[in-house]
Amino acid sequence: MADQTEQTEQKEQEQNMEAGGMTGRLEAGTGMVFHDITYGEEAPGWVDGVYYPRAARRELGKSFLEERDGILRIHSRVWQEIEETGFGIYYYEETTQMSGKLSGSNYLIKAVLVNPTEEPYACHIRVNGIVKAEAVTVAPGEEREAAVALCLTEDHFTLTFATAALPEIRDRVLEGDVYISSLEIVGQPPLEKRQVPRIFLVSDSTVQSYEKRFYPQTGWGQVLCQFFKGYGQYREYPAEHSTYSLARTYELPRVVIENRSIGGRSARSFYDEGKLDQVLEILCPGDYMFVQFAHNDATAIRPNRYIPAEEFPFFLQRYIDACRRRGAQCVLVTPVTMRVLEEDGSNKLCFAEYREQVLKLGEEQKIPVLDLSKRSNDYVNQIGSEASKGLYMWLEEGEYPEGAYAAGVSDKAHLQEYGARVYADMVAQLIQEYDRDGQLDGLKELVQPIPIEEIKKPEKRADGAGRARVYAEDAVTGFVAQEISVENGRGSFLLNWNLVENAVTYHIYGKKKEELTFEVVRTVTKEEKESLAVFPFTAEAGIFWQYYVTAVFANGSEGHASRMIEVDLT
Repeated sequence: MADQTEQTEQKEQEQNMEAGGMTGRLEAGTGMVFHDITYGEEAPGWVDGVYYPRAARRELGKSFLEERDGILRIHSRVWQEIEETGFGIYYYEETTQMSGKLSGSNYLIKAVLVNPTEEPYACHIRVNGIVKAEAVTVAPGEEREAAVALCLTEDHFTLTFATAALPEIRDRVLEGDVYISSLEIVGQPPLEKRQVPRIFLVSDSTVQSYEKRFYPQTGWGQVLCQFFKGYGQYREYPAEHSTYSLARTYELPRVVIENRSIGGRSARSFYDEGKLDQVLEILCPGDYMFVQFAHNDATAIRPNRYIPAEEFPFFLQRYIDACRRRGAQCVLVTPVTMRVLEEDGSNKLCFAEYREQVLKLGEEQKIPVLDLSKRSNDYVNQIGSEASKGLYMWLEEGEYPEGAYAAGVSDKAHLQEYGARVYADMVAQLIQEYDRDGQLDGLKELVQPIPIEEIKKPEKRADGAGRARVYAEDAVTGFVAQEISVENGRGSFLLNWNLVENAVTYHIYGKKKEELTFEVVRTVTKEEKESLAVFPFTAEAGIFWQYYVTAVFANGSEGHASRMIEVDLT
């Protein structure tokens, strides 16, 4: 089969070869092959509860290419389709796609974009289907270099240049040209083994680190560092080389844990969004990648995430192969169970089909598997359905009065801090117990699990009305906005909050009301806060803003969030 594939590729290259010109140089220098991508039929849509998008026609050819005076013009026709529930969003691009074969790990694709026309144009660039540059604008007469990363998970790669900035493609079909005067693929030097290894956690909302406003919601990756030796000396800070703020780094003396997990992602969408590539660009020999998916992969009503159980191994294979290419160790983790009661009162082993696929893949590929599904489900059955509410986001109204869940919540999937610590401890236990081979020996000497019964549960005390509430001593209190005014397109107001013992700085988080994620908009030092009776603040007018504050301590860890306040500057 391999010989047949190589013969086919050689034939394609020979059929594409031209004498001279850019396409000829690409073919001769990189073995590049050209295919025309078109979409003739409409999307089949929903069939038996699963959405099927348009199928691409991929034919050998260069119908969308024209080369003149050393400049390659790439024509494209692009549009977006959103299926009727609004959850499935698809971009279709009819153009000529370049593809090739490389043997290394990470490369840099350098393209010099030019514009011989009298009007500016915009374009976007995809590598392996991943948008690596979503809005590159080239003015008339301009020469502009665009450099994007190519992170291989297998030998083959694809590359497309398509018209329009991606955000512009809404409810219309766009056609246009991209002009390239040179294209180069440069291999990046192999990364060296670190003195202190890193564990990259690649997963979903059951593992991710959360903004303090959502406390007690916690992912087990957020607290995993507590079950490694040297936790008393850990430092916490935003992950570098990441485009999303929820990625956090937990640095211990002998290991660094990078939690790249983010809610709502599956093995498919984490890759498609380029989040795996951000890990692969810095993944070193001797590092570890813990991969836990299934919660979102099993959700057929979210087409961009969904993976049928039988196709799950194909998507996981990307993560395994990516690690092998870079000398890193992939570790598969079966998904933490949910709180789902059977008729007999026992807890259901959730995502059983996906778990079986992970176990089978691990056996076939000789990859370590930590069976967190079974371990967590057995524990829920051991403690019983009522006690298991303390593991999950099962909260009474007013139990946590100062955060996003003041009104209470009944959530069978997501974890509160106690549950996250219990399950993180299980992960540490499973590492310690792993004895199939020596692949986790380097971690076994670093973990420090404890008996689950020693994990401290949150303390509750009654408020003035006698209601049981949970209070955090490191939370900012007394957060208010005062003297709000608008002038010359800017809003000004005063912020005030109470000092927190041992805090070295404070983070002010803010967002527009319609946005989903808070970002740090200002950092205030302890000295600044102490020197001012109230803190002056400005923001763009015409917007309804939301804010909260956290205290930050010497090791970079944050206390629990203040209450959220709203500032109306409309």
